Amino acid sequence: MRRKSRNSVPSSAIAEEAPDPDTVIELRSLNRVFGSEPPVHALRDLDLTVRRGEHLSIVGPSGSGKSTLLNTLGLLDRPTTGSYWLDGVLTNTLGDLERTALRGSRIGFVFQSFHLLPYRTVDENVMLAETYRAPRPGRGRGTRAERARDALARVGLGHRFGFLPTRLSGGERQRVAIARALMGEPALLLCDEPTGNLDSENTESVLSLFDQLQAQGMTLLVITHDDTVSTRASRRVRIHDGRLSQENA
Repeated sequence: MRRKSRNSVPSSAIAEEAPDPDTVIELRSLNRVFGSEPPVHALRDLDLTVRRGEHLSIVGPSGSGKSTLLNTLGLLDRPTTGSYWLDGVLTNTLGDLERTALRGSRIGFVFQSFHLLPYRTVDENVMLAETYRAPRPGRGRGTRAERARDALARVGLGHRFGFLPTRLSGGERQRVAIARALMGEPALLLCDEPTGNLDSENTESVLSLFDQLQAQGMTLLVITHDDTVSTRASRRVRIHDGRLSQENA
């Protein structure tokens, strides 16, 4: 049973019970306050659980706290109070190097902009995902090209191996970016407005890919303002003034 928080006791002094192994994300009474004058309460008492294999969308207008939540979930920012568990790891007490290592091994990022190098082939762009990651057993440089080819095949672009990004459509370039995010076999695919630069046809292509990835057991969290994108998720949550509320997908 989860313990109730006690305001008079620092969160670091409370022994927390870890979530079960099928929980990828768990936020408990999470707050983010920026120390301006007056203070800005960007996130307020967030409780959120994302199960393994779930496709969750978070929707909200500009200024609602979406970016702060994204940065927190992506381990790019720290909560002021409360706790954040990622794939069984309590992130609050981790140092910067530990957070970087956890982010690199557990989270695959997909952004609105594709961030592909135009002078590198699509497979080279996918392989770049591992340039700054610590090597894992059985995943050395010798197998990197093969794994990049497998990742491209997984997103339906095996036939584009060796192509430059400039020869691809917007939807194909986003698929390359998704393949790059999948290279590390992450526990979570964290997507920020992933169809924001795409037309309706390419948006549908990417959303169909998300459906396929979820069917394969991938956990997806998509932050968006687009109802077309959000309604494809199995569950939808709205953020407004830093608070989350459940919605029907």
